Amino acid sequence: MMYRDRPTALQNPATMAGDVLLRLGIALLTIVVPVGAVFSRRLLFVLVPVAAALVVVGGLLLPGGGSLLLSHLRQSVWRPIVALGVVVMIWAGLSFLWTPLPDLAIERFAKTVGTVLIAAFAIAAMPARMKPSNGYLLPMGISAAALATLLGAIARPDAMRALDADGSLLQRSVAGLLVMGWPALAALALRQRLPLAGLVGGLIALACLLASLPTPLIALGLSAGVFLAARAAPQTTARAMGTVAAILMLGAPAIVMGLDSLFSAYQTGAMAVLHSWAEVLRSEGIKLITGHGFDTAVRATAVGLLPSNSPRGLLFEVWYDLGLIGAAGCSLIMWLSAVAAGRSASVLAPYLLASLCAVLTLSISGLSIAQLWWTTQLACAALLVAIVLRVPARGRVQAATVKQRPSL
Repeated sequence: MMYRDRPTALQNPATMAGDVLLRLGIALLTIVVPVGAVFSRRLLFVLVPVAAALVVVGGLLLPGGGSLLLSHLRQSVWRPIVALGVVVMIWAGLSFLWTPLPDLAIERFAKTVGTVLIAAFAIAAMPARMKPSNGYLLPMGISAAALATLLGAIARPDAMRALDADGSLLQRSVAGLLVMGWPALAALALRQRLPLAGLVGGLIALACLLASLPTPLIALGLSAGVFLAARAAPQTTARAMGTVAAILMLGAPAIVMGLDSLFSAYQTGAMAVLHSWAEVLRSEGIKLITGHGFDTAVRATAVGLLPSNSPRGLLFEVWYDLGLIGAAGCSLIMWLSAVAAGRSASVLAPYLLASLCAVLTLSISGLSIAQLWWTTQLACAALLVAIVLRVPARGRVQAATVKQRPSL
């Protein structure tokens, strides 16, 4: 998987085993996970940790793999975005001291932290450069997943649209395509396969259109708009997107109270949900600062702590669970993520910003961020982006990409 100048490296059994395991882990992440997510959400919980573990073991078996892993981890700890993420996770853990529903929440918290850690270790264990062939695995997997989604929506519409605790299978499949599709297009752009990238992008768009689900369609439109804007001015687009996201997160209560006052006469549809959130805010008190505890928003409706028409999604769940402290940390993470994506190589920045826009749109517009399948999906997307960043560019984009490629 790593480029080597010495042929003796390939004769080392440990190195050869590392190559095989790393290749297998990447194949699972790029092909099996996207396709498997179309058929079952449970496959995601098994495949992503297994694939990440294979990448970690494979990376450790390569020459210098152990020191590379430790070096990446040491460097990552001091990065602001990682430090903020750790602070938010610590605050979420402390919130169990006052949460009214601790039992199941502790289990969910442990699974979430475990998913994040295995993904972080897998990214740190990846070699600095990978074979160009790895750049084609992800588009292959996404194309197969888009075709499977299209065929499933046509041949098994009732099964694909049947609702469960996490929404419908079709909704999860399309969300996965949007989150993982942009890194796949970035991999093709690095190799100057723009016509092929257009074809894969067309398949993803067709799957979203055929699904006819409002939230994915909004995410598709906004991420496409961000992509076009970032092609002209990536850093300006990144700062603008990060600022909007941070304002929405940090100012959500004020925005909700203002809209509730303006449209208090309307109590149906989306306005009823907005009014429900405003009523919750009026009774929060100190909980507006501390929150009610990790994972409370998801379970509060079932036990009567929240009305049945309470909102879902990133903004409400962060504020209700973690309060002002958690919301402040998340708003900074959003802004730093957007800025980091905008500072990446010019050929990559539009795709990374579009992917981030899709993630934020899906999360803000109602997709429950506390569900473990969504956390696992995002961990997989982070691994895919890390793979793309390590695939060498081709031709005239290579020099610019190497100079601007962000370290992970």
